[in-house]
Amino acid sequence: MTTAQILKVTDATLLDDCIAAAKRQGMHLITNGRRTVISPVIPAGWVKVAVKVKTPKAAHLETTPCAA
Repeated sequence: MTTAQILKVTDATLLDDCIAAAKRQGMHLITNGRRTVISPVIPAGWVKVAVKVKTPKAAHLETTPCAA
């Protein structure tokens, strides 16, 4: 049996807080498009929420206008 923890999210909740809670418990932050939970496994129909932390240089390049 898989036990998932449903997150109690408020307007002040940050994605970083949710990810930190999942890491502390050795679990994944997953979603099915409607609900986001912390779970030790990723069941069928659910996907892991992936977050990429960009370096300041890479973030700056994204705001540079295209020369096209």
